[in-house]
Amino acid sequence: MSTSAKEIPFLIGEDFVQRRNVAWRVELGEPDPENPLLEPEMPWDNDHPFLHGTVLRDPIDGLWKAWGAAAAHDPYRYHARRLAYLESEDGVRWRRPELELCPYGEHKRTNILLDVDSGGNLSCMSVIVNPDAHESRRYEMFVLRRPGWPAELSGTDVAKGFGTPEGGEARERGIYHYTSSDGIHWNADVGPVLLENNDPLRQDATSDNSYFFRQEDGTYVSYHKKSIRGFPGNIIPYELGPGGCRILVQRRSGDGIHWDPLELCMLPDWRDTNDTQFMEMGVSPVSGGYLGVVTLYRTGNQALELQFAASRDGRYWWRPDRRACVSMPSLGEYGGGMMWGSHNPVEDGDRLHFYYTGTQGLHGDIFSTEEADLAEAEGRPYKRLAPLHGEVLARVPSLIFHHGAFCRASWKRGRLWALTTASGGNLEGEATTRASIGQGETLDVSAATFRDGELRAELVGEDGRATEGFDRDACDLFSGDTMRTTVTWNGKAAVPTDGLQVRFVLRNARLYGFEFAQPN
Repeated sequence: MSTSAKEIPFLIGEDFVQRRNVAWRVELGEPDPENPLLEPEMPWDNDHPFLHGTVLRDPIDGLWKAWGAAAAHDPYRYHARRLAYLESEDGVRWRRPELELCPYGEHKRTNILLDVDSGGNLSCMSVIVNPDAHESRRYEMFVLRRPGWPAELSGTDVAKGFGTPEGGEARERGIYHYTSSDGIHWNADVGPVLLENNDPLRQDATSDNSYFFRQEDGTYVSYHKKSIRGFPGNIIPYELGPGGCRILVQRRSGDGIHWDPLELCMLPDWRDTNDTQFMEMGVSPVSGGYLGVVTLYRTGNQALELQFAASRDGRYWWRPDRRACVSMPSLGEYGGGMMWGSHNPVEDGDRLHFYYTGTQGLHGDIFSTEEADLAEAEGRPYKRLAPLHGEVLARVPSLIFHHGAFCRASWKRGRLWALTTASGGNLEGEATTRASIGQGETLDVSAATFRDGELRAELVGEDGRATEGFDRDACDLFSGDTMRTTVTWNGKAAVPTDGLQVRFVLRNARLYGFEFAQPN
């Protein structure tokens, strides 16, 4: 994704050394009026038509394209997920191309590109387009394959087309690398490049949620889920992984095949509730660094929501607030149970879109009485727990189907989160920058005010005192809504000397970003 030179970088907490009466405001994404964009319909995707995949605007032909996991509603083959492909001219109205690659039942033409019989369940499709690469490798894909799963299907215990150094056939569960000339016909390349294993003591393995990215210098980075032992106080017995905690780690590679050891990326901190866990993160470069949209798991109610994260370097990640960036509807609506994020946010003019799978149901059946019912039906002794204020919680975790649809939410670019007053009302808030502005430079801001609000700035020295002629009273008042404007003091914009920090003063105002700029 390209970035605009005119777009002011986003803010992070470390931008400021002093803050008083300010807090982070996260802008909620606007659900697309056409949501759901694509619902379960065909026999091979009537559970969900898209999950754990990539959506992008192809730089080669301009089409909007999506690669994701599609699954049929089959209680005996829950993990039979296929690689499905979607197309669109506008990113809103999506179609299933009728291709002759993978028939399904009586349907000779489908939008399935790889089926389970080519090597088991497929998931977590990271598709990267390289227009300047050799024609046969313009499209590359990292995908999680699980040979032998589901076991009910024959021919799934081998990842077809992938061999071992000893001359055998690849059978390990893990990340496999494919290449393609058109994004439709995929050829096995190398794999597995990483193995799948949820053992918290294994440092050389990935987990079942992972996205891969190619950086501008040609190297690769992966952000993937890993399970560790749960922290004291966050163990929930009815959770699907009791005793564990899902976190995000990152790995780097020069060629996409050989990967460095993992680095910690994101785990619950002091601001998170004790049921917070992380599933996956879609990442895109934006002005100022990298934007992440995190799929966050609330194990207390088995729901998944989306949150923002940001990083200057792609390694250290910061979250502006612990609130969802997309409103979750009521249970039973698409997205009311879980929101599973995609590979990356997508830039579209002055808008930023994020596609997700919105499910109607939860991650687990937490109120099930199946365990007790089965025991009593078989005549086995079983002591029912006393109802907990009208509820009975299952002691045995139960994974249920992810019935979901293809959805998206959108934001105005550069308007994802802001610094505003913690109190509201007419009380002022202050924030002083860590960085110093240089002599002759100007201060540009992206900001908005509301009601009779205003934003001012003053230049302060090491002693915290305002510079004469560049204090708040001399600052020309800003009110309104701008993506970029230059702050002036009695009409002057150029800073008089080096070593001055900026103290922002907000009242009914939102600061989205600032930049020290050279005068034109």
